[in-house]
Amino acid sequence: MPDVSRIEEANVSRLGLISIQERVPDSFSSWTVDFRVDGRPARLTCDAMPKYGGVPHGLDGDIATALIDLYVETGSPADGLLNTSAYQILKRAGLDDSGRYYQNLRQTLFRLRTATYTASEAWRDHRRGNWTTVTFNYLEGLEFTSGDEDLGLSRSSTLKIRLAEPIVRSIRSQYTKPLDLEFLTSLDRPLTRALYRLLDARRYPPEDPTVPLPSFTVNLMDWAEACKIVDQRSNKIRATLQGAHEELMERRYLSGVDYEGRGRTQKLTYRFAETDGARPDPPAVIPALTEELRRHRVSLAVAQRLIEEFGEAHVQSRLEKFQRLIGAGYRVRSRSALLVDVIRDQDGKYPDSPDPRPVPASADAGDARSAARTSYMPTLAEAVDGPQPLEAQVDSALKTLQFLLRERLSVSEYALLRMGLIVGRPDPLEATRAASKAKVDGTLDAYTADLLLLLGELRAQV
Repeated sequence: MPDVSRIEEANVSRLGLISIQERVPDSFSSWTVDFRVDGRPARLTCDAMPKYGGVPHGLDGDIATALIDLYVETGSPADGLLNTSAYQILKRAGLDDSGRYYQNLRQTLFRLRTATYTASEAWRDHRRGNWTTVTFNYLEGLEFTSGDEDLGLSRSSTLKIRLAEPIVRSIRSQYTKPLDLEFLTSLDRPLTRALYRLLDARRYPPEDPTVPLPSFTVNLMDWAEACKIVDQRSNKIRATLQGAHEELMERRYLSGVDYEGRGRTQKLTYRFAETDGARPDPPAVIPALTEELRRHRVSLAVAQRLIEEFGEAHVQSRLEKFQRLIGAGYRVRSRSALLVDVIRDQDGKYPDSPDPRPVPASADAGDARSAARTSYMPTLAEAVDGPQPLEAQVDSALKTLQFLLRERLSVSEYALLRMGLIVGRPDPLEATRAASKAKVDGTLDAYTADLLLLLGELRAQV
């Protein structure tokens, strides 16, 4: 089975909110799918705006997957906020960094912001173990800077995005499924990538989205509705899917695609290559170390990848270091993000032997800060072996600063910061180190004030 290094929210992937078709008419601005869940009627609807190109479709699925992946990487904050850049989104989606794709990204974001979904008795509440009704826009908030006179997006654009509350709630309750992002982004066509996402979701039972099934059978017309295919004549459905089927079989994700029957009664069976002809293995017993990482809200996929990459002894040692840091009063917005960073750290950012004694509840905040003063706080930009190109340095530094400073800077100020990083004011490496140290010292507000002064000088010179 391929190395699965990412996760996606299981409701979104199973319901298939985004049409697999690469192009749809602008007039295709709504759809309704009726189905049954646990023997009860359920319905999924989408109402979109023709001015933005109809219902979400095609590349929108790649962008939506990238946004969730970036959100999870930042520690899945409860407010659902993601500070990022247009360049980072395209890069994560595996799309080309060219003007056309920035135009597509803008349209996608507006479609995801304005299209309204209603899942009636079809949205899984993982914590309560039941099905609920939710209404939401994929994006609840969207703010960005324009990098050109056409008010569009460009490489220099920064964005503040708020994901839908139901999606955020599901991710934080760990209602997720594995996602082989490397394989996904290696597929050639948007339609193939969209069908892969939908198939991979149906491969996992909704009650336990961790154990894959060997095959999946569905009525052809029902599948056309699930894929949100516009022309639902049986021959047109088969023609639409054929190219994606061939690519997925060539790439050995599918071992076969079988049709049975005629017309609207046809059935379609997908046979998955990894488990073809065999029952799936029973769920493995999760090791104690993996469970301990999950207790600190690290997702199962990330926990398993860390242990595989660094070994149990290293992860156990770094887990103990993380616990000592927290006990010593180390304050951080997301403990799970800090834990992952402590495990991955190769630069000695964290003290080997901090005072293990917990800081008393009555202790002054300054005492708590000084307990960890010898280190500087986690960055999301990881250490590299050699010098990076300027674009990569700026992208890495901006990503770290967005994570640390969050809403202390506006979207336009982040855009100005990106320009400053390019010209070395401030220097990308020094800026991230200073911000990390300020996080440890509890002086991020002061650091931000100094940074804004520098950016003000830069703005005056532009």
